[in-house]
Amino acid sequence: MAIPALTRHQLESGAPGRPTALTIGVLDGVHLGHRALLQRLREEAQARGLAPGVITLHPHPRTVLNPRFQPSYLTSLEQRIELLRAAGAEWVIPLTFTSEVAEVEAEELAAALVESLQMRLMVLGPDAAFGRGAPRDVPERMRRLGAALGFDVIQIAPLMVEGERCSSSAIRAALQAGDMERVTRLLGRYYELSGPVVRGYERGRTLGFPTANISIAADRALPALGVYATWVRVGEMRLPGATNIGRRPTFEPGHITIETHILDFEGDLYGHRIAIELVTRIREERAFGSIDELREQIARDVTRVREVLR
Repeated sequence: MAIPALTRHQLESGAPGRPTALTIGVLDGVHLGHRALLQRLREEAQARGLAPGVITLHPHPRTVLNPRFQPSYLTSLEQRIELLRAAGAEWVIPLTFTSEVAEVEAEELAAALVESLQMRLMVLGPDAAFGRGAPRDVPERMRRLGAALGFDVIQIAPLMVEGERCSSSAIRAALQAGDMERVTRLLGRYYELSGPVVRGYERGRTLGFPTANISIAADRALPALGVYATWVRVGEMRLPGATNIGRRPTFEPGHITIETHILDFEGDLYGHRIAIELVTRIREERAFGSIDELREQIARDVTRVREVLR
């Protein structure tokens, strides 16, 4: 199948204007494994005088190939692009993955990258998939294409972190377990949730612990329900916080909310965008027998947060 017009337009509009070295994939999370891939890409590009860059696929191909698949992204597309640039990509092209793109053969896609981006080097990750059907012999197939079309191919080995293979799947599993230390170890940074502050039930204020509630996209990966010690970025400030991610079982359980009591802060944040870095899980979410019991537990949570973040 020929390259879809939208795909060709996205490639051409994002081209840096000189020969390139690139990698292609979802790269959700931009974890330590992705950063090792980008470091190798940058080193190889510099040695060859090429512009290193990334084609990041969005939405996740599995959402197109399996409509019942529910994506759970570690980063928003905007944050992913920022992190890729910070990791050394001179240019980033978000490529819209559609059912038409899924039908494109590897030969057609490689030819389009050579034509639109002057690709001279492709660096593949350990689980690289490329073109319709994504056969298991991707590296060898790409090397044959490279010999015919004029580009080199390098594939890197998986990155191991303290004996564990670094992958987006491993990070999601750690999130679901509430193991933020493992998440941080594989990401190379704290896991972050960000969004605008919206109005909630304002029960925290009546309890003496006002909270900032943020709204995030439904497709973002969330950790296990519970209370977390967090760092909260408000403008240029970075403040300690106690964040509850849960359904408020003491009251009327409902949809999951993200509520943060920012320590030692006073001010109206409604409408402002804040970012929350999750450091560690303090405790699981549970229902309390009375408002006073809940208030006492929140006070203990805040004390624990101070100890953890000190």
